[in-house]
Amino acid sequence: AELNKLKKLTESEILDLDEERDNIIDQEQKKMNMYIALIDAKIEEEKKSALFKIDNIEKNLNNELVDKGLDIKRLEEIVVEGDKLSAELNFIEDNMTLLTEYNKDKRELFDKETEFNRDKLLIEKQVEIEKVNHKKEKLRLKQEIAIVSKEIKILNDKILNLKNDNLKFEEFKKSELYSDIRIYVENENDLLENDKSAADLISDIIAKSATQSKRFSELKDEIINFTGNFQENNIFKFKIKFPNPVDYILFARELKSFIDDDRISDYETRVNERFAHIVIQLGKETNELLSKEGEIQTVINKINSDFGDKNFVGAIKKMRMRIVPSSNKIMKLLSEIRDYSESNGIELGSANLFSSGNISTSNSKAVKLLKDLVYEMNLSKESTISLSDSFGLEFRIVENDNDTGWVERLSNVGSEGTDVLVKAMINIMLLNVFKLSASKKHTDFKLHCMMDEIGKLHPNNVKGILKFANDRNILLINGSPTSLNAPDYMYTYLLSKDVKNVTTVKALIKKRSNVLV
Repeated sequence: AELNKLKKLTESEILDLDEERDNIIDQEQKKMNMYIALIDAKIEEEKKSALFKIDNIEKNLNNELVDKGLDIKRLEEIVVEGDKLSAELNFIEDNMTLLTEYNKDKRELFDKETEFNRDKLLIEKQVEIEKVNHKKEKLRLKQEIAIVSKEIKILNDKILNLKNDNLKFEEFKKSELYSDIRIYVENENDLLENDKSAADLISDIIAKSATQSKRFSELKDEIINFTGNFQENNIFKFKIKFPNPVDYILFARELKSFIDDDRISDYETRVNERFAHIVIQLGKETNELLSKEGEIQTVINKINSDFGDKNFVGAIKKMRMRIVPSSNKIMKLLSEIRDYSESNGIELGSANLFSSGNISTSNSKAVKLLKDLVYEMNLSKESTISLSDSFGLEFRIVENDNDTGWVERLSNVGSEGTDVLVKAMINIMLLNVFKLSASKKHTDFKLHCMMDEIGKLHPNNVKGILKFANDRNILLINGSPTSLNAPDYMYTYLLSKDVKNVTTVKALIKKRSNVLV
């Protein structure tokens, strides 16, 4: 109810405001109309005043001209003549378009009247010629109709003969002989012209059927004897089983095509090229694998240079690494195949595999290499060849005054602690090489790493390995079940587990400006 009351009050106020607005508009409109009327009256008054002034000016001008000796009548005549000329010019301008159209029609039609009359006479003569040609064509068509009618009669006679032949053919289809040759008759797409009637052809078929039965029996025996020389999965894909009689015919056709096209030469070439392609492909892929040797050598050179720039302060006086040929047997065979492919690539595949055993030396060597490779692959427990199989690494460590010489395994360099120390140093230098490559723009780039087995190092070596890593902006996080020299580390924490197997980390020591806190 309150809402309706407010709505009515609002509507009443709106009506009052609309009425007030309309009154204001009416008052303003009346004022504006009054102003407009005053302005119009003023304009008319000004016009009259202006015309009066113009008349006075013209009278004064004429009086001055008369005083100066000008003939007023002659001037008026000139003005009249000027008005006439202006009228004529306006008339010319108004009719200029009509004149242009007339000139166009005159140029394109009236001036060509003679030419049009000449063309008319030519067309009339052509019409007469076409009438004569029409009569000749009409006569020719009548003659053709007579010829076609005669041909229709001949075709009707042929149709009658074909109907008779069709009846005899339908009788022939019911015979057992037709059942045997039905597949050849119904699947024959080529239409052969023949002057004989269907009755004569049926007689010929019956006569030849006996001959063909005998020939088919002979063909079947020959095919069975021929396929007896092959296994079921033979290289030529020859069938050796023929469940249907038609399969013998199809096999004979395929065999004839095989011989005519000399496909056996294709098989010979294909087999030759196959093992040659395998040797060449293995050579290419081995080259791709060995192509990384340069990059690996670059990394090793950087590691050797890194150790020389920032040496280890402690037991390790000198450390070097070098690449040696791989000891992997499969890799050695692949390298041998690659070398053989590069030196004998032109000769591979040129021998005749179907000869009596006179295989060329180059192909024999290639086949032997492939057999050796397959033998080693069967012995190998690995299913792939990795990059690490393509080369070997040797290490030379000088610990105090002990020079290990070049060894393949780090376990041969000394004690277990020295083994762990050398491994840690190599990994730190390897990380440093890739760190520098990955962050060339930021020289202060730091890397945090976790190092296990720290308890196996001598305390003096722990301090040395920390400095060795820190000099390369590599910050080590070491874990050990035993206490070590705490001042060597920036932070020392104690990790323990409660009864719920929850690990708690407790800070023990923090090193700040060479002072333990």
